[in-house]
Amino acid sequence: MLKNINWTKKSGILIIGICLSAMLLKYLVQPYRGTWIYQYGSMISLLVFYGGILWSFINTILLFSKHKAEFKNNMIWIFLSAIPFLYIGIMMTIAMTKTIE
Repeated sequence: MLKNINWTKKSGILIIGICLSAMLLKYLVQPYRGTWIYQYGSMISLLVFYGGILWSFINTILLFSKHKAEFKNNMIWIFLSAIPFLYIGIMMTIAMTKTIE
């Protein structure tokens, strides 16, 4: 099934997996708070998560520019690639509106 899919579409799935694994790592190092495991695990988790967000943004732009003519057929792949970027955007918007009120 995935043989006919190009690398930008495959990386959309990989991006979501990377961001979710970074969130899981952040959760799993919580019991080790105060140790070197927490210190390095937390930092690695942040770098991987925000790297995945950046990769999501770049991959979404590449997918959109590559499949602009056939946008309707590839809308699912573009949205799938944009999920991590949209997640952080929506969460930041919610956080900003909560602090203003």
